[in-house]
Amino acid sequence: MIYAAFSVYLLGILFAAMGVYRLWAGMVRPGRVNWALLPGTVVAEMAYIFGCLITGGEVRRAKLMDAGKGSSGRGKSSPGSAGEAEPTTEAKPKLRYIGPVIAAFMTILACGAGILIVHAVLGEPVIEQFTAGGTARLTDRLTEFPTSTEAFWDQFGWQVDLLHRMAATYTELKWTDWRVPLFVYLAMCLTIRLAPVRRPLRPTLAAVIVLAGIIALIGIVWKRFDGLMGDLWPLVMYVWASMLFMLWVSLMVRGGVGLARALAGKDTPKTRTRRRENDED
Repeated sequence: MIYAAFSVYLLGILFAAMGVYRLWAGMVRPGRVNWALLPGTVVAEMAYIFGCLITGGEVRRAKLMDAGKGSSGRGKSSPGSAGEAEPTTEAKPKLRYIGPVIAAFMTILACGAGILIVHAVLGEPVIEQFTAGGTARLTDRLTEFPTSTEAFWDQFGWQVDLLHRMAATYTELKWTDWRVPLFVYLAMCLTIRLAPVRRPLRPTLAAVIVLAGIIALIGIVWKRFDGLMGDLWPLVMYVWASMLFMLWVSLMVRGGVGLARALAGKDTPKTRTRRRENDED
């Protein structure tokens, strides 16, 4: 059951990370977002390039960010255009269908390995605080799948409790401990860069399914792996809860910014049309 739950939450983390990135890029220039997420951007791009190379593909250009220009090379990137100022690596896998999946798989594997390494080195005080109290019992419940309407609403309530626990964790952490802010920042960077913003989504979804299948197969063959997954489950729940929390905060901020622009008369149909025309140029 824990392997099926892991697959579902991994997909949820992927979509939540995409939502967070797009919301941030809608409020701040995407180039600045990428610089803020630089550790995750570097790991994701290098892994994608490596994935392309092992399929026999070629890399024409490797560049982390545009120098403030849009995809057409004219003008500056602006908030609301998440595709601009994205990493401009031109790497193409050789195999038509399998190649993109392999490249996406390497990106997920590298970012996931990065999260595990950061957790092993820096994450102890954060995860201990996150799982304090009854959170351990809550995370165990989240491995269950709802099989009835009542179970669905129970699951929904547990997710709300998890979000509340994440908010409480941020207020209870000892931020003066240098490991705490560094772990929170690096884990967030690596998680958000799991999401393919400019690249096709389907290969990434296929890579998630392949990764979940491999992990489940290892669990069937190697019985001790169940215990390892159980030990890592609080980290999976922390990553999921952090993305839920950031998505919620980003939605609130984006809504507040939109309301302020509307009240100031800056978000009119004319200004939206002008912004779309600038994006197309």
